[in-house]
Amino acid sequence: MKEQTNRKKHKKIRRYRKVGYSFLSVYAVAAMILITFCVRLGMVPGGYLAALGGVLAVLGGLFVLMQRRKVWSIISDVLCVLLTVCCIAGCFYIGKADTTVRDVARVTSETDEVGVYVLTDDPAQDIEDAADYRFGMAEAVDRENTDATVADIEEELGRELDIGGYGDMFKLLDALKEQEVRAIILNSAYVPVAADAGNYAWVTDGLRQIASYTHETGEETAAEPSEDNNSFIVYLSGIDTYGEVSARSRSDVNILAVVNTETKNVLLLSTPRDYYVEYSATGGAKDKLTHAGIYGVDASIDALERLYGVDVNYYLRVNFTGFTQIIDALGGVDVYSQYDFTAGGRQFSQGYNTVNGTEALSFARERYSFEDGDIQRGRNQMEVIRAVIKKAASSSLLANYAAVMDAVSGSFETNMPQEKIAELVRMQLSDMASWNITTYTAAGQVSTGETYSAPGEMLSIVIPDEASVQEAKNMINSVLNGGE
Repeated sequence: MKEQTNRKKHKKIRRYRKVGYSFLSVYAVAAMILITFCVRLGMVPGGYLAALGGVLAVLGGLFVLMQRRKVWSIISDVLCVLLTVCCIAGCFYIGKADTTVRDVARVTSETDEVGVYVLTDDPAQDIEDAADYRFGMAEAVDRENTDATVADIEEELGRELDIGGYGDMFKLLDALKEQEVRAIILNSAYVPVAADAGNYAWVTDGLRQIASYTHETGEETAAEPSEDNNSFIVYLSGIDTYGEVSARSRSDVNILAVVNTETKNVLLLSTPRDYYVEYSATGGAKDKLTHAGIYGVDASIDALERLYGVDVNYYLRVNFTGFTQIIDALGGVDVYSQYDFTAGGRQFSQGYNTVNGTEALSFARERYSFEDGDIQRGRNQMEVIRAVIKKAASSSLLANYAAVMDAVSGSFETNMPQEKIAELVRMQLSDMASWNITTYTAAGQVSTGETYSAPGEMLSIVIPDEASVQEAKNMINSVLNGGE
């Protein structure tokens, strides 16, 4: 009888051990997958990887020893399950980060959106409703995309359009307003440019888009890492569109982030959107900095390089969609306002204000409430950046991790290589150093002038203050060369 009881006891122990070893096997596989994910991500320092691998191995060995006793084996099984779940969760977080970085750093083609517009009270709701209309097009503006759009419309309708040509977009808009034509074909990026002209403010509420056609402008190329890995310049561009971040549009936010990874100094240099500058596309004519974005991110970079006499290494571009989504995903941010003012239906008070994505956008875009207009807007934009960085560095990022990654993935774009991003993250994790962030906004004199993108019309511009530009140059060089 005793022998039979012992056999049953040993059989039960063997059963527990089989179950325990099964849990151990699953844990070992999950641990190895986690290490593999960490290695593939490339952002985890070697020391951290070794420590993680060592801890997981020691725990595995401990769990094996605990299988010798029934009670301890049960505890081992529970701990195995918990750690396996942690490993799986770790794989999810790492995989999400890897996918996001790949999406953001994936070099794509910039696109131009060409719209078909009618007057607001026109009955047409789509392109089929306007098939019998007389159309108008601007002969001197974006002809390649306009002609491609005409071809797309004619193919869609199966007929030739009744279309007339006008010299520029202002003559085209006049023709629509005076009913010489009932629909016009115009690059959507030019519509807000026209609305800035005093005589064409009616465009903001007077036009209605009934169709849209997208055309690729050619694939961008990824930037090569800078030769001096200790310092580089990133152009932060915020474009005034919703939807696809690849669309060319005016750049409302123009910030150069000058970074020195050795001294841990960052200079955020904001340049007013209305700064009166030149870039390659203008052929020497002056234009507002914001208009450069219409011709692509390279044109904006070119304008800033000419202005400050520097080489910009990378760019990071975000549109209104991404701006609002990431702040909402973080659960809102606290922005500091120097003044009491109202924008977008929200009252902002002097001091800190908790805002959601839409309210943060209103805060960052407002300029008419301030005496120095565009200059103060630049300061407010950098305050929003500060607030986002602070919130992202808190536990809010972990609490809203998936939502934040989704927001970043769909609405941010950079030509910084994935290897460079991984290198920067790895460096930060290795030393966990704090950064000294300095901000500066280039100054200027508000005036009016004719611009390259809106010839014949007087628009609001900011004449650069040469002393301020020189001060900005000095600050850039100081950070690049190891100073503060």
